[in-house]
Parts: sequence; C-alpha cells; structure tokens
Amino acid sequence: MSELQHHPGKLMMFFIILLRIIFTAAVICTIAFIFYNSAQVAEISSGYSGRFTILINNLLSLTPVKLVLSEHSVRKLAHIAEFAALGFFLTCCLRVYTKRLIAFCAWPLLFGLFIAVCDEFLQKFVPGRSSSIKDIFIDFTGVCGGTAVAIFIIFAISFTFWLLWGRKRNKRRKAAMAQEKAEIDRARAFLVQQDRLETEKAAEKERINAMLNEDTVKILSENSK
Repeated sequence: MSELQHHPGKLMMFFIILLRIIFTAAVICTIAFIFYNSAQVAEISSGYSGRFTILINNLLSLTPVKLVLSEHSVRKLAHIAEFAALGFFLTCCLRVYTKRLIAFCAWPLLFGLFIAVCDEFLQKFVPGRSSSIKDIFIDFTGVCGGTAVAIFIIFAISFTFWLLWGRKRNKRRKAAMAQEKAEIDRARAFLVQQDRLETEKAAEKERINAMLNEDTVKILSENSK
C-alpha cells in the first residue's frame, strides 16, 4: 500500500489539492473560451452561430415539441450557457478552497459580473461586434443560474455523505464517549476504594497506637509501684 493509503489525512489533502487544480483550470479555460468567442469577427461568429442554429433546430425537430429557434435566440442562449458554466465552476472552485460557501457565495457572482463587463467591453473593439448593457444582464443571469445549480449539487452531495458516513461517525463517536465514560467511572471507583483503604489503614494505625499507649501506661504504673 502507498503512503497515502496509510494516512487518511494525507489522502484527503491529496484529493483536495487535485480538485483545486481541476476547478481552477476549469475556471481559467471557461474564461478563455468566453473571450475567444467574443474576439471572433462578426462574419466568423455568425457562421458558427448559423451552423449551431441549424444543428439545434434539427434536434428539436426530432422531439414532440415543434420549436424553431432563431440565430439571435441561439446566440443569447449560448451566452447564458457560457456564463452558467463560469458560475458553476467558480462556485465549485470556491468550495474546494473554503467550507464557508454561503458566506462567500457573492464572490462567484461578482467575479462573473466582472467577466461579463470585460467581455462586452472587448466586443467594442472587434469588427462587426457591439456591446450592450442588456447583454451584461443576460450573461449575469447565466452566472446566477450556474451558481445556483452548483450550490444545489454541493449541498446534495454533502447531505448524501452525511447520510452515508455522518451517522456512522456519530455512532462511533457516541460509542467512544460511552467507553471513555465507563473508564472514568472505573477510575473513580478505584480512587474511592483506595481512599477507603487509606481510611481503614489510618483507623487501624490509630487503634494500634491507642493500644500501645494503654500498655505503656500500665507498664509505667506497675513500675511506679
């Protein structure tokens, strides 16, 4: 067995570091993907959107719901999906760095909003692209949705782990506390018994001393006669 298997604490730390690397890389890759798409000129971006719109509509045609999406709707949905992924990975990344997820849940939202503003600012300098405050709100909606999904999944996993291992750990803890209490009670009983023996020894010593004193007095009385 490896050294990590012999030390559960080291194994847990290894997985935490691994998750930190994975989610930090996921955040960086998602931001790079968002900026890469925004840096595409209008003709290239429109070509991607057109092909993707045809693909989605073909898939929708196979479903009972007969819905046809426009290229504009697909572009907005793509923005929401991108920033939802960003919010999701930001929240997961926050969780592997701290347990106080609720206390710091504003951080993924604020950082996601910052990336949305930077993304729209970048589009101002791309030929054929434009930026708008409405798109910032759309992107931020995706960040909020991804953050909410991540929080739900994290709490669901935490609750599942508590059901599977938390109760067993509590039972083991209660058994250990009961055993410790039993040992303390035995130690107290032993101390009480020792005190009783010491008291009996002291009483026996006093009785012997009293008898010796009586004998001494008798001997002195006889000698005086």
